[in-house]
Amino acid sequence: MNTKPPTLLVPPSGPITAHCFRLHPNHALMPSLKQAASIILSRIPENRGGSAFVITAVGSLKDVTLRLANASRADGDDNFGNDIKRYTRRFEIVSLTGTFSRKDGCHLHISLADAEGNTIGGHLIDGVVFTTCEVVLGTADGVEFLREMDRETGYRELVSIQLPEPNTGPSIMNKITTVMLIAAVGCIVGRLRFK
Repeated sequence: MNTKPPTLLVPPSGPITAHCFRLHPNHALMPSLKQAASIILSRIPENRGGSAFVITAVGSLKDVTLRLANASRADGDDNFGNDIKRYTRRFEIVSLTGTFSRKDGCHLHISLADAEGNTIGGHLIDGVVFTTCEVVLGTADGVEFLREMDRETGYRELVSIQLPEPNTGPSIMNKITTVMLIAAVGCIVGRLRFK
């Protein structure tokens, strides 16, 4: 096996905020998740971040379409696509994970269990909610998720960018200096008036 040690770039982030919502029966899963992420990200100033991610989700689906991983653009396989399969039966959501970006869409994977406990999973294309889907999305201050073409994989892959600290106004030292300057000018003007 020919492997190389990874070069990991892990930028720090700021506080994480949770955004909770529920999808109802017959809601289309993927468009609803994209819409929720878009609304959440639109509330965050661009200089504070542009990343969202699935913290957790539970619920059930009655129709789901997945892209299954069976090929890679980088492995020389003639099959450049992955199989897409639709399942029209009821499933419990046992895992939903992924990322959303302000500018570059989303990448979501899901695991589902059927009535016998058998599990399937893959890249989420879409689904239809059966009873409910309770979702918690998270956002992290100071991080922007982008997608850039990776020549090694042949896909647009996640790039996490640390944003500069937003300028929140004058520092405490600047404020103290300003107050002291105003006080000094006030003292000088007051002495000149009473001479």
